[in-house]
Amino acid sequence: MKRYTWRLFLVFCLCGILAFLGSRDSFALDPMFELDTKTLGGKNQAGPKAGEPLTREPAEGLSRPKPQTDQSASASPKRKPRVRGEIAQKPSGRGKVSRSVSARKRTKGRRFDQPFSGSIVRSGVKRAKSSKKAPAATVSQSFRIPAVKGQDIQWTREVWDRILQQGRQETAPLVVQERNFSLSLDPERYPVLPAADGGKIVIDEEGTLSPLVKTILREKDPGIRIVTGNPYDRKSFFSSLLAAARFYSVEENFSVDFGTDPKLTVTTDFKIEKTAESLLKNDIVLVNLQGNRKGLPPSLRAFLDKEGFQVVETSPVYSDEPDGQKILYSIEGSGRDSIVDDLYSALSVSCEKNRGLLLDDGALSGVTLSVRADRYSENNNQKVVVSFSEENPVQYTLLRLLELKGYRVVMLNPEDDFKEISEKLLPALGVSAVYGMQHLWKQDGTPFNVQLSGFVVSEGDRSGTRKILTNIPIDPLVEELARYKGFDVIVK
Repeated sequence: MKRYTWRLFLVFCLCGILAFLGSRDSFALDPMFELDTKTLGGKNQAGPKAGEPLTREPAEGLSRPKPQTDQSASASPKRKPRVRGEIAQKPSGRGKVSRSVSARKRTKGRRFDQPFSGSIVRSGVKRAKSSKKAPAATVSQSFRIPAVKGQDIQWTREVWDRILQQGRQETAPLVVQERNFSLSLDPERYPVLPAADGGKIVIDEEGTLSPLVKTILREKDPGIRIVTGNPYDRKSFFSSLLAAARFYSVEENFSVDFGTDPKLTVTTDFKIEKTAESLLKNDIVLVNLQGNRKGLPPSLRAFLDKEGFQVVETSPVYSDEPDGQKILYSIEGSGRDSIVDDLYSALSVSCEKNRGLLLDDGALSGVTLSVRADRYSENNNQKVVVSFSEENPVQYTLLRLLELKGYRVVMLNPEDDFKEISEKLLPALGVSAVYGMQHLWKQDGTPFNVQLSGFVVSEGDRSGTRKILTNIPIDPLVEELARYKGFDVIVK
């Protein structure tokens, strides 16, 4: 009896020592030596059958291991990549609870690094084989720009070369080389254009360059500018390009006038002065990029070149075919009779010269009275009489008698010019027209227009014929531009 009492005393002492030591440090048995509480106290527990492997349910509080598939079982186990700055840990046989406690203890010694926004490929870094700190190794970082489905900018490059007049530029990739990293841009996806001040313009069509890459490029070379946009939105895209190129002066929606009457107006998308001396040296570039515009005819391009304007445009050059519905009449005569005859001819109205009009046949009075009309015509049931005679009481009275008989009388003074004669004759002929500065054609995308003083006459029928009557001499350039727009030009 004393022997069993002594043994029990030794067991209690051993338990007390273990409890005291456990408060200072924790130990965990290997899972293979842990007992399953489900099997304790069980009755008639059948053992494993012959040929079956010995399995054991995990103890309460421990996670059940997940079954592995054939694919995962055959594959080689992957080691978790080590995070830069994380303390290396040796494998432990402790359970899940012990590992979580240990992880909380290690948080204090972990260092977190800010990752790069772009993908980085590191090479030349070897993992330390022991717990000792390995010497620092040289790290090479190569930035791989994500692939973007770029659009064709061949048209943009050709137009840009014509604006700068520097010849064909090489499409070499933009490379930034440093001791710890290298960065390069694919010239097909991120083309580089030269700037006016010697810098470089990087085209990022869809805005895929990350802020980190943009910062590196600008810090490496302050002359690098990044332009985002679609080359097929021509005007908006080139507006950004020209702003990044830093020319001396760039003006959008520019127009310039030549002459007063007639006045030629040329409109362009951009006017560029490359340097401060461009205006003095007549070295100004006019750029037209809109697809709905028509190109300038060769004669106008030659005229602008003489005036110091270089034209860069991409629109095709084609002219309107004459259809007989747009006519420009230039009546350059100075006499009253010639102006009246030309107006009748322009309006396609026939007239008679020096026709006698009977006022009284003498049937009642026995006196026959007739009046001579310098020009007589009948148009739209209107009998029109034009008189060039000097004003005198007899002539005035006879003309008033003709008005009483239903004639439309037009009396012209010796000092009347083209404008005054037209304003008297056209209403008498039933033609509605107003004198002023007239546009030869409406705005239809043509980058030029011509204005001159005169009358615009629209036929009353459904033919839609538009006639412009003027006494302004038509110079060869205006005549060619009018014919380019499909006008029939008639000079009297």
